[in-house]
Amino acid sequence: MPKPQWSDFGVIWKTVREVDINAIRHEAERGHAIVCVGQPAALWWVDRFLRDGPNRYPLGPDRLALVPLAEAGDYLDLLQTADLLIVALEEASPLGAAELAGLQRLSTAPRPTQVVLLFGEAVGAPTPWSAYLERSAATLVDPQSAAAAAIVGGAVLTALPAEARLAAARRLPGLRPWFAARLTSEVSVSNAAFALASGVPSLVPILGIPISAADTLILTKNQALMVYRLALACGAPPDFRKRMIEITPVIGGAVIWRQIAGALVGMVPGYGIVPKTAVAFGGTYMVGLVATRWYETGLLTEAERKRIMAEATVKARDTATAMVEQARAAGGKAGAQAHGGMQKVAQGATSARAQAGKAVDGARKAAGTVSGKAGVQARGAAQRLRERSRKVVRRKPRGVTEAGGVVDGAAQSPDGSAGGG
Repeated sequence: MPKPQWSDFGVIWKTVREVDINAIRHEAERGHAIVCVGQPAALWWVDRFLRDGPNRYPLGPDRLALVPLAEAGDYLDLLQTADLLIVALEEASPLGAAELAGLQRLSTAPRPTQVVLLFGEAVGAPTPWSAYLERSAATLVDPQSAAAAAIVGGAVLTALPAEARLAAARRLPGLRPWFAARLTSEVSVSNAAFALASGVPSLVPILGIPISAADTLILTKNQALMVYRLALACGAPPDFRKRMIEITPVIGGAVIWRQIAGALVGMVPGYGIVPKTAVAFGGTYMVGLVATRWYETGLLTEAERKRIMAEATVKARDTATAMVEQARAAGGKAGAQAHGGMQKVAQGATSARAQAGKAVDGARKAAGTVSGKAGVQARGAAQRLRERSRKVVRRKPRGVTEAGGVVDGAAQSPDGSAGGG
């Protein structure tokens, strides 16, 4: 395979220039503390599972404190600033008097979120520490099993505050594989959900499938920030540009993108929503696996690349199909509810129109009745006025002479002298 050039991803990485990279860097370098209190053998297992792991970029001392249970009372002040308390016990080993006293003091002291790891095979018999720790809340770990590291790493990551997980993985190599797997899965699902919601047909423009610039920006930023977090979790120096430059040829540039897009889009005819979602998930998932492998070991063979491609393709198909089916089912229920609601609204509108019609008819009748009565009354009043006016005209007004002269209440004679009454 020809080595991809920086120009393959040059346009893509330009989209992350506005991202606040310093916030992620500060998250990775924040102070944190994990205190593990327990029996000697259990402490040894915790030390192994949390500190042993891929460590391509060795860092300084970590913030994991291992405290014997018998000495727990001397370290109670340390718990006040810790992010997590791990209580590590052995299933088959009884507690001594000093250990039991330490556990008692621990149970009454202020402490952070805690996780209880119980190493060994389940016995089920009552134990002295059951009075201070809830047995059902303990995570049983068979230290000899192949899944032991995953169980311990997963339990610790889940119990840690979200803002402390990146810093803890950066300092404890044993947490890195599980942090990387969880982050890759979360970002892949997030990008798939975005593609499903927006109908994004592909992941990047170089695939030759139409895509909007806004969608490209969002998906690419999610991937770039995921890669940067993976690099920091593996202990890599926090130079964002250098991390992006070194990972680009490892991911494979346009060649790998076209291969995974072709494999996923070709699983059904056309560019339906299932392959669109699958490309968003599969592309992101592949980037996460490749970046994790690279930052853990600095090696990535062609066989490993093909294995990652196959894994991403299969997982993308299954995940995308399940997500689309769930979305369609939810959409069907929402559509049925909306249709029923519209029918009720239409029925209500019809009833309202009928009631409004009745009201209008009633108003018209009332207006007609009122106007009829008013007309009769008006005509009667006019008739009475006309009759009164005729009576006034026929009667001679007082103080008016036949000659038309007017005096103050009395008639005058032609010579101007006043006449009698």
